[in-house]
Amino acid sequence: MSFFEFPHTRTYDSDLGWLIKEMRKIIDESGASAEWKEKVDAELAELESCCNSLMSGDFPDSFKDALVSWMQNNALDIIGELIKMVFFRLEDGYFVAYIPESWEDIIFNTSGLDILVPDTDFGHLVLSY
Repeated sequence: MSFFEFPHTRTYDSDLGWLIKEMRKIIDESGASAEWKEKVDAELAELESCCNSLMSGDFPDSFKDALVSWMQNNALDIIGELIKMVFFRLEDGYFVAYIPESWEDIIFNTSGLDILVPDTDFGHLVLSY
């Protein structure tokens, strides 16, 4: 049985909401002391409040500022790692390849000689990333 099949199928608004509801159910059934349950329930209420704020997009300004700063400092590196592809297409009757600035991560092979590609004839160019 897959985890995402019944009875594990989530019908709640978010995974955190589901987790909080399940934790409350486990705590209620645990037989722990009332004092401990009260303390944990207060912490779960705080977590649920934070979860609801995040889900509604109500972020504190300090968090927004930190996120914007982190994105400005790291976005070029992240995008540079993600976008190392070659795009091929026909344009005005010509076969055009848009290439990255660096080829160091792209490996050139030939099918049948350097690499075995099932159901492929000998001599096809194979670019691997």
